[in-house]
Amino acid sequence: MSDAKPQLVLITGASSGIGLDLAKAYAARGWSIALLARNPKRLESAQKECRRLTIDSNQSFESYEVDVADAASAYGHRQQVEDRQGVPDLLILSAGIVQSIPFMEQSDEEFDAILGTNLLGCRRLAKAWLPQMVARGRGQICFVSSLAGFIAPYGYSGYSASKFALQGMAGALKQEVHALGIDVSVLCPPEVDTPMVAQERTYISPVARLLKDLGGTLQVDAVTRATLSGLERRQFLIIPGFQAKLTYHFARLCPGLFGWAMQHVVDWARERHSRQHKAG
Repeated sequence: MSDAKPQLVLITGASSGIGLDLAKAYAARGWSIALLARNPKRLESAQKECRRLTIDSNQSFESYEVDVADAASAYGHRQQVEDRQGVPDLLILSAGIVQSIPFMEQSDEEFDAILGTNLLGCRRLAKAWLPQMVARGRGQICFVSSLAGFIAPYGYSGYSASKFALQGMAGALKQEVHALGIDVSVLCPPEVDTPMVAQERTYISPVARLLKDLGGTLQVDAVTRATLSGLERRQFLIIPGFQAKLTYHFARLCPGLFGWAMQHVVDWARERHSRQHKAG
């Protein structure tokens, strides 16, 4: 036990998946947790899970019903958090949605929704808290992106657009705030076994599924370990998993060859699915 006030991490998308697992990991390390998500029942459950991991009586665990896609909600939560728990030492912006919908089939509303959550939602939360962090002279922001922020998989034009844009925003922000004492990181996992991904499997196209199966799926605890390590080292780019790192470096160092290989894999997957469909 310590009389010192624990550090505070604010996590969006904290009621499930990567966000919840990171919240529990920081709770077990003695941090206070501010959990933000849209679903009040799941938030309550997440708060209880974190509270069970308390190691310091000074820790606080609060949940806030926030929709990052709604500007009023995203900006409006700040005063409430500050009044209850103070200014976060670390923001983990994990709220996001995934859509595996081919370009020609994705409506304008669906495309706008994914950008509104994955890109604008992250921007709003960072913009809400940066003035307080800068005034204090320290802080960390971790944007949860995806390996799809570097490579553009079949069926993910909207999702990849949001994650590519998030990478660019985070890179520019890092340069702007580095001298002000703020560290910026971007977490870029491959597919992770989360409830969101499980739901996606109910409608994902067979071609996209075949391609994902080739890349494999990480368990959420592996992503959490990589994230904790990367944030402790103030690492800008955090890519969990050997296969994901290999894919990233291949795409960066040999973009022409990587693009050629990806197109051939897509063509093979489409042909295989066509043959299976005819046979079935």
